[in-house]
Amino acid sequence: MNSMVQISEKIKSIPGEFALEQNLASGAISQVFLCSYNNAKAVIRVDCPSASMLSIDRDNEVKILNNVKNLELAPKVLYQDESAGILIWEFIPGVKPSFKSNNKDHCLQSLGRELSLIHNTSLPDDCSDIFSNSMELYGNLLQDTVYEPLYKKALSLFKELYFDGTTKVLSHNDLNQGNLLWKNKFYFLDWEYASLNHPCFDLASLVNTYKLDSSQIHDLSIGYGGDQELFAMDRLNHWIEFIYYLDEIWEISVNVILEQLPDESD
Repeated sequence: MNSMVQISEKIKSIPGEFALEQNLASGAISQVFLCSYNNAKAVIRVDCPSASMLSIDRDNEVKILNNVKNLELAPKVLYQDESAGILIWEFIPGVKPSFKSNNKDHCLQSLGRELSLIHNTSLPDDCSDIFSNSMELYGNLLQDTVYEPLYKKALSLFKELYFDGTTKVLSHNDLNQGNLLWKNKFYFLDWEYASLNHPCFDLASLVNTYKLDSSQIHDLSIGYGGDQELFAMDRLNHWIEFIYYLDEIWEISVNVILEQLPDESD
């Protein structure tokens, strides 16, 4: 059964008025489409079979989205069916931010301030530790493979960075360019990996994703406030090194999962 047939079957269960529109992204974990839901423009994410084999908790994601709703920095959830792997959220007609020197709208001080609001939001008591669970899963998947030394090196660096006495915060944990929008302020998308983490993980992700220079990092830190030691370049560079390891480990782990899935081509 091909993916579009599977999606067509899944969306039959969605109540109300629904119409599938343009494909926005297709990956090994999920597919994302524009859609119309109860006469409103929206976005739907439909999970692939591989999603159930990752340490992703869709109910946990919705809990966190509802918990940060008052910040108005994330899309509102319109519909969820965890068993079918379906999540629909409001469409935000923003643009990808640019932090070039001639672009004064996409202000890094504003980004720092809004990320700080997220980092200072408490997690619901019953939230899962998605990040730690994911690290454990990657270790299990890569155990006794040629990639195990890479995982152990990454894990050793992570423990060294993580257990430094810094208070852990609600982190987005996936701040790539596709997950940040600008429409008069910043919006943070795709919260599937959000959980408790070291604040430097998100900060280093932004520095790495947008290749921020020292002056831009200073602007980000002014908006963020708080402990300026979090923005020390040596510290951020070590976290960026871990992020490179993690990106590679995630890709390898997903490929291992895909190889374990039954062949549904018939």
